[in-house]
Amino acid sequence: MKDNSPQIVEYSTRDGARASLRLFLADDPNAPVIICVPAMGVRGRYYSAFAQMLRGSGFHVLTSDRRGVDSSSLRASRNCDFGYREIVDFDFPALFDVARQRFPSNERLLLGHSLGGQLSALYLSICPDAASALILVAAGNVYYKGWSGLRRWRLLGNMVRLRALAALLGYVPAQTIGFANDEARTVVVDWSNNCFTGRYVVANSTRDYEVSLQRLRKPVLAVSFELDQLAPQGSVESLLAKLASSSITRRYFAADDAAIAQAGHFDWVKRAGAVVEAIRSWADATLSPEAATGESVAGDDQRIGTAEDS
Repeated sequence: MKDNSPQIVEYSTRDGARASLRLFLADDPNAPVIICVPAMGVRGRYYSAFAQMLRGSGFHVLTSDRRGVDSSSLRASRNCDFGYREIVDFDFPALFDVARQRFPSNERLLLGHSLGGQLSALYLSICPDAASALILVAAGNVYYKGWSGLRRWRLLGNMVRLRALAALLGYVPAQTIGFANDEARTVVVDWSNNCFTGRYVVANSTRDYEVSLQRLRKPVLAVSFELDQLAPQGSVESLLAKLASSSITRRYFAADDAAIAQAGHFDWVKRAGAVVEAIRSWADATLSPEAATGESVAGDDQRIGTAEDS
């Protein structure tokens, strides 16, 4: 019987950070490769069942730990700070170095969940040759106007509180945000800046991500869930609006969609069969020879399955 357990691959970044990733190998050595980037505070191993399903659907999959989480050699503290810049400029290139070394001629797809989706979009906007397409799952711009009613003001209040706590302590202890890991001060600064302004103005970086996002021309699959209170449709659409030159396909799961059984921001991973089917169908169309030779068309909003776009 074939062993489908993942391979553990150690890697280092240019600034000396170390971490490991899990490599799930498909039966076909020429299969496309999905690089999976986790949500804030989530360990890469959380996506193992999802990765196994993707592997069974015909993809190689890499699942990683974000800087400061689980296998990372760094831990956020008063003496250890980092932000979006270090993740985009150091961690992503190291992940893609592994992908290129292991699969030098395979198609590469970049998949990000929540904050991982935002960071994936930022990285691909400045390194468009890294991957041929982008998959966003429960990922939205954190701009407070993407929320409505009391949730909008609760979001703003929480951001102010977290930013003040980060300034006072030099980091944010995990128990204050309900995550499994402490969060770095500058990650919180970048996160809250995005919440207050809607723009990706990254601390200690001179890059204009608003321009690079607008110029990115890639196929994008955006998967979202009606019951997701952390990435509501207003937030999702706010992020997609920044990808004005990309060809966007939306897969929206309504609350009563039997295919996903009332999934929310995190628990979709535990019953991700419908998400995997959506990715497989979209990839079959997007990665076809016809798609590979054509230009991306802005605003190409296709439907997948039976769920309606919001």
